[in-house]
Amino acid sequence: MKLSIFLVLGFVGLVIGESVPQVPANTTRCIYFSDSKLVSCQGISGEVECDAFSELSVLGSKQINFFGIRQLVDLNSTEIGSVMFELFPREIENTTYMNNMVQVEGEDERLVMYAGETGVRSGIRVSSVSCWQRLADLLKSQVEVQMASVDGVEGEVPMIGEVAISDRTLQKKWLWYGLGYGYYGYPYYFYGK
Repeated sequence: MKLSIFLVLGFVGLVIGESVPQVPANTTRCIYFSDSKLVSCQGISGEVECDAFSELSVLGSKQINFFGIRQLVDLNSTEIGSVMFELFPREIENTTYMNNMVQVEGEDERLVMYAGETGVRSGIRVSSVSCWQRLADLLKSQVEVQMASVDGVEGEVPMIGEVAISDRTLQKKWLWYGLGYGYYGYPYYFYGK
């Protein structure tokens, strides 16, 4: 599966003729499927799939399909609900991530990946705490980071992985004629799981 995601990202770079940041083979890669409301992550310690919800309407009309993942809070916390990971948006044609601070009802808020039964933050929410525990453990196991440029931040930011948002717009732009995607629009390697 690591190879499949890596090949899809590489293929996208060739198709759109732009420089796409290469996600090293030893980082965590995630795909959020907006149609099935599922996030699937693969890292050095395995793979985890969870039901999840995208709460990214605060980005407005921007077409964002990639988010860098960075640790937000102390990962040694004993309360799993307090563990969150920052999400830094990136447009397809850019190699620099955008700042992850957004305005929500006049207040600054970070985009995050987190656990919760209801949406209380902007980002990607995993609804099951037990599944979040497995996903957080997978992300915690990531020891190598990729240094990335972020707009408005001096220096580089350490990223432990990346989330690709798979939706119809992205599939049409990247994989015209369905190259690499199955009948229902999901990568072939997701079938039969």
